[in-house]
Amino acid sequence: MTDGEVSAREDERASHSTHRIGRRRLQHHSLAASGAPAMSAAVADNVPGQNAIREFLHLQSTVPGRSLLARIFGVSPLVPETRTWYHAATSEIAVGEELGRLDPEWLVLHALPVAAGSDIDHLVIGPGGVFILNTKSHPGQTIWASQRSFLVSGMRHPYIRNMEYEMGRAERLLTIAAQTPVEVAGVLVVVAARSITVRDKHRDVTVLPSSAVLQWILARPRVLTPGDVARIGAATKRDSTWYARSSTNGVDHATGDAGDKHDLLARFAAHRAEVRRAWRLQVTWATGTAIAGATGFILVTYSILVSALASLANH
Repeated sequence: MTDGEVSAREDERASHSTHRIGRRRLQHHSLAASGAPAMSAAVADNVPGQNAIREFLHLQSTVPGRSLLARIFGVSPLVPETRTWYHAATSEIAVGEELGRLDPEWLVLHALPVAAGSDIDHLVIGPGGVFILNTKSHPGQTIWASQRSFLVSGMRHPYIRNMEYEMGRAERLLTIAAQTPVEVAGVLVVVAARSITVRDKHRDVTVLPSSAVLQWILARPRVLTPGDVARIGAATKRDSTWYARSSTNGVDHATGDAGDKHDLLARFAAHRAEVRRAWRLQVTWATGTAIAGATGFILVTYSILVSALASLANH
């Protein structure tokens, strides 16, 4: 998300990481029980990490294939430019899977375009309120957050400021579309951090590990009636609510058809399998090298010991 108004989406996504993707799409929650109209396929069928997946696939298609030797030794197919988007996608997918466990009284949407090159990772509407979730992945690093600051291993990131901007923008879009005031809270979801410390909590921005998201949402006090949820949910179905012409590399992010989205998931799953194979080979080679080194050390030590005993016997 952009710096100035809001930091560049690329900078935001540089902080994401991994989890499991299935071939099936994460199921969008229905509001049928509360009487809301069916969602527009353009946004309701968006999949977690959709825009990050598109960016990754585009950039990865320009990366030269690995040599046979590189494949044998488990050299990763990712390069720095694609690794950022790969981790962005896997992190959003992981959080999307968690949100997919919410009850049907909750509506969950993903990858909603709000400006050129910018989207909301996840939007959640339900009895506890309206929330936008942005995913940040910092594997093995320490997180320190306060009302105005967000530090990753001592380095400052503008996540709090950016989230405040995103919340205001989402509130404006949804208030206009629903024709009723809509309050939006923000959640920064941190994936794979070693530790998270939050001091002086922000009134409207919550910092959570990905493992705590579901419990936190379900613990929110009820502030919306079924009618409120239905009204706001109906507003989200209109393409005009969102930035419908968001596109990258000639691809419309908001309105790609269902077949295209299934294809995105299938292609990304194939890349994930390739990355995992490379990682397993690296582990295998590292383990084998360690065992070989240990065996060699034992043999050399044994040889020296035998020689020393033989020399001692001769004397």
